[in-house]
Amino acid sequence: MPAGRDQAGREVGKRSEHEQAIGSGRMGDAQELRGLDRVGLGVHRAGRLGPLETDLRSPEDQQVEIELARTPAASTTPAEHALELLERGQQIEGAELGVGPAGHVEGRDCVPELGLIGHADGCRRVQARHPSHVSTLQGGKGVHGLGERPLRIAAVRPEADVRPDPTSRQAVPPEVVTRLPGMRPVRVSILHPATRDGAGPLELWAGDARGRLARHHAAGFVAAGAMAVAVITDERDATFGARLRPLIAAAGSGGVVVLGSGAIPLATTRDRNAFVAAAGDDQPRALANNRYSADVVAIARTDRLPTLPDLPGDNALPRWLDEVAGVPVRDLRRRPRLAFDIDTPLDLVLLGAVEGAPGDLHPVRTALAGVSSVAADRRAELLITGRASAATIRWLEINTAARVRAWIEERGLRAATRLALGDSSAATTSRPPASILGTLLDRDGPSSFGAHLAHFAEAAIVDTRVLLAHRLGPTETAWPSAEDRYASDLLLPSCVADPWLRELTAAAATAPIPILLGGHSLVGPGIRFVIGGPPRSVPWR
Repeated sequence: MPAGRDQAGREVGKRSEHEQAIGSGRMGDAQELRGLDRVGLGVHRAGRLGPLETDLRSPEDQQVEIELARTPAASTTPAEHALELLERGQQIEGAELGVGPAGHVEGRDCVPELGLIGHADGCRRVQARHPSHVSTLQGGKGVHGLGERPLRIAAVRPEADVRPDPTSRQAVPPEVVTRLPGMRPVRVSILHPATRDGAGPLELWAGDARGRLARHHAAGFVAAGAMAVAVITDERDATFGARLRPLIAAAGSGGVVVLGSGAIPLATTRDRNAFVAAAGDDQPRALANNRYSADVVAIARTDRLPTLPDLPGDNALPRWLDEVAGVPVRDLRRRPRLAFDIDTPLDLVLLGAVEGAPGDLHPVRTALAGVSSVAADRRAELLITGRASAATIRWLEINTAARVRAWIEERGLRAATRLALGDSSAATTSRPPASILGTLLDRDGPSSFGAHLAHFAEAAIVDTRVLLAHRLGPTETAWPSAEDRYASDLLLPSCVADPWLRELTAAAATAPIPILLGGHSLVGPGIRFVIGGPPRSVPWR
């Protein structure tokens, strides 16, 4: 036996291809793999392992089969304790993996999934070590043992099987109470807009979908450890700040998570856990899906907040927390799935959640297919107008073959001006909304809409809310009804009562190029679904 073989900290060196193994504890070429049970990996097998192949490949090049979660068999090896230590180490580390904008996952806008392993340490022969010197948290050694990352093993657990009640008109369940030890109490308020009297079929369809999503979120936040979850029918007869003040007061020295019933429909268990954990922190802090376009906000230690002013909308809340209340705000904008929400029936079409649709979806589906085809044509040009962000344009440039022409207008149309932060002088310095395309339509009429867009591109994606704000001002109460706007988004001019919007919709539906009409989601986070199709799964529908 070589001297020092049993000493801790011995390096694992690279052996030559034909070097003879010393003793039975080490391994030479084509010898059987032994001793894996010693290192705490708990390898279960019906018989002996076959001979080790000489053309070893990196684990990243291998196919891995994952079985569905099931009741584990009783372990006969010391693996259970070892894996518990490994899991604890991973939880402490808590690193988040991101997917870049050019990644295939974001190209389809699917929910990013963590890989089973990290970077491979490379192909090498295996040498046994003394069992007393093995650490379950130890990564594999490379040739020199330097600059290598620890091996990561994912802990896969079954998630609760939560399905929405198929009866879409059933009342949302009452407040559900639970408690997770080790954190301050967290109250979650899901604001569900009341359906107005005389609402049309498209409004009712969208409202029913938001109700199902609210029930799904309620169950998910309870599972995440919230002390109380309530779905609140929101009449919207007051400002957002006025509606939020009693919810903050009820939280006491704990925290709150507030979101709309149509917010974050693609959120995962991990996402909800992050918001509850942020709200349950012992120090003042806040977490939003996006601090500039907030649909869900978690706030810790609400007892330390100053009096909340009459904020006009949820987009103003993160800015007020940061700039006025002095609360540090972090956001999750690197998770694109959290940017999408359900505002209109078109958003349901983009998600592929079209069950029970009351109208004809053929026109909008035809336009979606046409725009997607143009985006894949490197000789074509795609026009996008409205409240698109630089991130959206960058994503289009990376993920589409066509050239992209963008007219970015009226970002922050509803959002926080200085008036939202309590500065009344903003009322005299702000200017009314204005649009280049809207100016052309003022001159030539809405019937010229399709011809103008065809002059600039082979397909177009248009934020019509900017055109309405240009023509009628930023207040939605002055716009055509929600039912009219929804029908226009679906390219159904016969269902639009407002003459101007009906003429614009007809011009888009009969234009020589495919044109999509919609709101902020269409020209923002929904663009991924326009180009790549709907996500593979929508858990709440």
